[in-house]
Amino acid sequence: MRHITTIIAIFIIALASCTKKETTPTNNNSNNTGCVDGYICFTLDGANISKQAGGYELADTFLFVKYEEGNKQLSIDIFGKNTGSYNVTDIRKVGNGRLYYFPAGSSGKMFMAEMGLLNISSYDATNRKVSGTFSGTLYEYDNNNGTFDKNNSVEIKNGEFNKVSVPK
Repeated sequence: MRHITTIIAIFIIALASCTKKETTPTNNNSNNTGCVDGYICFTLDGANISKQAGGYELADTFLFVKYEEGNKQLSIDIFGKNTGSYNVTDIRKVGNGRLYYFPAGSSGKMFMAEMGLLNISSYDATNRKVSGTFSGTLYEYDNNNGTFDKNNSVEIKNGEFNKVSVPK
């Protein structure tokens, strides 16, 4: 019996000494808004989302920032590399931006902003990092016809991305 008691005591001590390590990204951004560097944060139809973002530079002329989770995706096209405001539209043109969202299990369904807000607050061309804010109402979009279905929409508020890497 003493042997079993010793084994149980060792097991309890070993179990108590185990700690779950949880890593969270450090907030190194200078604006202290809560959205950490390398992340994209926004409210989608009332639900707060904060996820690691990715991106890249395309054709040496524009930037792309996105977040993906399974087959869900929020994408931001920035047709330029300058800081300042971009016109949000579905038209690909220098000075414009596009916000579009693919919901999970959507089988190709896409939502796009017909208008909205996109502001690039910083672009570090040397380290290839971009930061900005965005918002808008995104309507179901028929990419074949270039038309919006105003009866089906999602709303994005308080959108922000900080120092997201945009390599070539």
